Amino acid sequence: MNKIIELAKEIRNEINELPEIKEYLKLKTLLESDKELAEMRQNIARLASEHKESERKNLLEIYNSHPLVNNFNIAKEEAYKSLLEIKNELSDK
Repeated sequence: MNKIIELAKEIRNEINELPEIKEYLKLKTLLESDKELAEMRQNIARLASEHKESERKNLLEIYNSHPLVNNFNIAKEEAYKSLLEIKNELSDK
């Protein structure tokens, strides 16, 4: 069992070294630490709970058009594609 755990850790480390995964993790950290975007996320949630859908939709459009959010979403999709390829390779074995 230890050999399987060691192999899993090795695979995890190799995955973390993929450029698309590194980019995703970097952008995720930036996105989570951006105070302006955090405030927008809170306001979007507040507007949703207050059933102010039109205002929420407008703020969500502004949020999604932010360059950091846009780049993060692109990086997330690329990371997902890479992980899916790895999953498919491993399931074929």
